Amino acid sequence: MTIWTPDKETNGVARYIALANQIDAAIENGDLNPGEKLPTHRHLADFLGVTVGTVTRGYAEAERRGLIHAIVGSGTFVRSPRQPEVLFTHNEQGFDSSDCDLSLNVPLANKAAPGLGPIMAEVGQNQDYMAELMRYQNVDGLSRHRLWLSSWLSEKGIQCKSENLTITCGGQHGVLLALTVVTRPGDTIAAEGLTYPGLKSAAGQRGVKTIGLAMDEKGVLPDEFENQCKLNNIRAIYLCPSIQNPTNASMDNERRNQILEIASKFDVWIIEDEIPTNYSDQNPHSFINLAPERTFHINSHSKTIAPGLRVGYLISPPKFKDSVSAAIRAQCWFAPTLNVEIVQRFLDRHESKTWISAQKKELDHRHKLFMSILGGFNIKLIQGSYHAWLVLPEPWRAHEFQSHLLASGVRVLSSESFAVGRFSAPQAIRISLSGPETIGKLEKGLTIIKKRLDDGYDSHLSVL
Repeated sequence: MTIWTPDKETNGVARYIALANQIDAAIENGDLNPGEKLPTHRHLADFLGVTVGTVTRGYAEAERRGLIHAIVGSGTFVRSPRQPEVLFTHNEQGFDSSDCDLSLNVPLANKAAPGLGPIMAEVGQNQDYMAELMRYQNVDGLSRHRLWLSSWLSEKGIQCKSENLTITCGGQHGVLLALTVVTRPGDTIAAEGLTYPGLKSAAGQRGVKTIGLAMDEKGVLPDEFENQCKLNNIRAIYLCPSIQNPTNASMDNERRNQILEIASKFDVWIIEDEIPTNYSDQNPHSFINLAPERTFHINSHSKTIAPGLRVGYLISPPKFKDSVSAAIRAQCWFAPTLNVEIVQRFLDRHESKTWISAQKKELDHRHKLFMSILGGFNIKLIQGSYHAWLVLPEPWRAHEFQSHLLASGVRVLSSESFAVGRFSAPQAIRISLSGPETIGKLEKGLTIIKKRLDDGYDSHLSVL
């Protein structure tokens, strides 16, 4: 434990604010360094002569400012300036082009699908189409676009009526829309204890509390979900039930039915994110098929075609369709119709089938490479996934391992990036396989990770 202790003077502000201010100053002047453990609440309360609650409020304020982070069962630590939240923005500043970015799930080789340029030119040359696409539209999107989407989803095993579909500005927009219509500020929702960080951002924007639920290899534990429903008035549960991000957990039909039974019993809405499944066989037992009256279903083309197009889809329970329309009207009026036209024309062409087939084949090659290098460790990797989940051997801590890799030119994300609230994050990292432009660069990054693991923790300490 660090020997740092704060000044007992408050400079005229509330004691908990003074504590947060002094943590900030200590980090700024180097008295507290990234990764250092702060005194326990009880120890600091005794030293300062205040209640434990005051210290808890001070630590909470410092955590809100992004200065520290708490790990259940371990303590409170100074946050590294390279903590994962920063890494979710694709900022190349300070990251050499020769380095290996394994932190983001993006289209393979981080490139847009070929053939988009000619389609853009084709649409632009047809004045009738341009006139239609450039005018104000229905908030849900063009009728023909939604009919096309209904057919496309049907091919993936998802049955829905076009009138229950809304075209969104990407999958993240779909998450926000679903939360907008089922929650109010102060409400509580549940999610996997480790979940897509965009859910945390959307919930924070809505002023909604999120409870992280314990998981196993099949996803959320039903008993945990039911217990939290008994303890809290949970409005909705957000799930990534197939190829879960980040753990690669996947629910079987039995587990889905158990979760659905509990959701029905406690009147909890289900928000189902199936974006990670686009390169795998769609599960016909998706929640939207099992309980369309209770489920919001989200998908997008960001991972398969191009994230910059911002084209996503939301299927809503019929009773919420008007509320979703009102929400999208308030937020952006309608999703860019031109982008939807480009995506759908591309997917209708033979070139798209060739592209998707090549992408699947490339992803399979990357999976085999990963297993050949890191298959001997505690990993979870399943067909169609863009990422692998690596549980670190003791005594490695995830944020330490992440920082050590970054110093070696490899960027990954620690489990803390995905932890909901104070959920106890395991010592694990997510390794994205799709970002490097070449399989050779991926091999370089994976080899560095293996070397760090083979060197062991003692070697790590000697380097520091």
